[in-house]
Amino acid sequence: MSSRFSLICLAAVLASCLLADAQVPIAPKTPPPPQAKRDISPDERADFDLATAEDSSGSSSRAIAAYRRFIKIHPVSPLAAKSQFRIAELYDAQGNSTKAFNAYQQLVTQYPDTPDFEAAVNRQVVIANGYLTGKKVKVFGLALMPGTDRAEEMFASIIKNAPYSKNAAVAQFNLGLTYERQNRVQEASKAYQAVLDRYPTSSIADDALYQIGYIYMRLGEARKTEDLSALITAKNTFEDFLLQYPSSEKAAQARDNMASLGSKESGDLLSIAKFYDRFKNYRAAAIYYNDIIRRAPNSSEAKASRDRIQEIRSEAGDDSLRTGPEQVETGQTAALRRRLQAQVETSSLADFNGPSRGDIVSDELPVVSKPRLRTGSRDASPMPAVEPALPTP
Repeated sequence: MSSRFSLICLAAVLASCLLADAQVPIAPKTPPPPQAKRDISPDERADFDLATAEDSSGSSSRAIAAYRRFIKIHPVSPLAAKSQFRIAELYDAQGNSTKAFNAYQQLVTQYPDTPDFEAAVNRQVVIANGYLTGKKVKVFGLALMPGTDRAEEMFASIIKNAPYSKNAAVAQFNLGLTYERQNRVQEASKAYQAVLDRYPTSSIADDALYQIGYIYMRLGEARKTEDLSALITAKNTFEDFLLQYPSSEKAAQARDNMASLGSKESGDLLSIAKFYDRFKNYRAAAIYYNDIIRRAPNSSEAKASRDRIQEIRSEAGDDSLRTGPEQVETGQTAALRRRLQAQVETSSLADFNGPSRGDIVSDELPVVSKPRLRTGSRDASPMPAVEPALPTP
């Protein structure tokens, strides 16, 4: 009986203690203070000295193996970052660009606080530039494949892992160059625009804006476009470039490009004017002739436009040049005019990615079918009472 009573008392004491503990508020845990840089242990120093001794012997392969062994044994040592950087330098000295780039990349991602961070990113940019400027990718030890794709991968990797480094703006710009050399003009334009958006104060921002104008200029000149959208975008971009960077070394070239674009623009406008002129739509033709005179009054195209306007006045009178309702035209003529106008104004867009002009509008006139007259009771039969079932797929 006494033993049972003792057990009951012991249980009561334990329960009261637990209840008291439950009622005491628990203080919130504070984050531990940041650990200061620890000292290098004797073992770390000894192993690192062994690696540097192999490095001093002149054998790159043994030195790389020794530094790797050190990192494996002491991954959080203050000397691990130095070992990783030295591995990258040794691969770089060997001319093994891929392994060197990857080793620098490992340093940047695993040891972002290393004092060699910027030096590593700089070497990555230099390696990627080598592939961008013509170095080929080795296959089984032979340089066979163009390195543009490899350069694209490298620059994209630099931007992803070191977006705020001193070399990030250059990497972003050169990524645009890789797209441009692959004729991926839309992606190139976006890459250059990213330079302006992310690094507007960088020394390469003016080059990025110029390159955007240059892309659209090439696009407009390469495609036979009467829409002029690419050329107009190029001209506007060069105007912005000269306003923002009047002292740039590319300012003179931008002015020359604008003059060339003006001549090209006038030539294309003249082609459109002649198109309307050929189908005797003198009012529309005069609009484009006058636009040429307004844009480039001293050009040869403007002189030809003035002469043709005078000829139209002499042949068809002033009324044919006045703005107003369209002249009455037959259905076939209207269809032909709309067809040819669609060819000029739709399929010739600078960024048009659809079928060719011949696929959009055929060369023959449409067959105009007259509505069939109802001649009997069957033609005027009432609608069925029950709606027919939908066709099954």
